[in-house]
Amino acid sequence: MTERYFGKVVSTPDEYSVVINKGSDQEVQEGQKYLVVGLGEIITDPDTGEELEKLEIVRGRVVVEHVQPKIATLKSCEYETSEDVKEIKKVTSRGGLAMFGPQDTVTESITPGEKHLKGLDGAKVGDLVIKL
Repeated sequence: MTERYFGKVVSTPDEYSVVINKGSDQEVQEGQKYLVVGLGEIITDPDTGEELEKLEIVRGRVVVEHVQPKIATLKSCEYETSEDVKEIKKVTSRGGLAMFGPQDTVTESITPGEKHLKGLDGAKVGDLVIKL
């Protein structure tokens, strides 16, 4: 990993959060902001044929929400305004794993013009983080 990249995504608990392999032992603090990127193809100069560098695919901006000694949980800090009505259905359990016990379905509606937290765009284990 080069100096440009501070850490690596080691877990993706949900579409809004990532866990990185750096924590308080590396001076990570709540409130710090980072950019999550995936690495794409190597970009080559069409005139010289020189390999320039790998394309960074931006997954989203995040803020440190929780810090442990060796890991930290970061959550999206970007918001978007919905253009149309969306319904999100979530299945939840009552005290246990949803697939083994009673389940409830909760439906949330997002109406046009309403601001809501933006999910990370395809963040996955192995993506990198850059300090902002």
